[in-house]
Amino acid sequence: TWALQTNDYDCGLWVLATVAAILQGHDAMGLREGDMPAFRQYLLTCILSIPVA
Repeated sequence: TWALQTNDYDCGLWVLATVAAILQGHDAMGLREGDMPAFRQYLLTCILSIPVA
């Protein structure tokens, strides 16, 4: 099965999710549109954990 984005606004998120999946050793083709809200939250958590100098 192929990962498939069906909207016009999550392109960058899909790219980041694909890269993250590959870097973590997961099958990027297993990504689903339903995974994107959780991945968006994961990115926010990562960004907010960066110390502000």
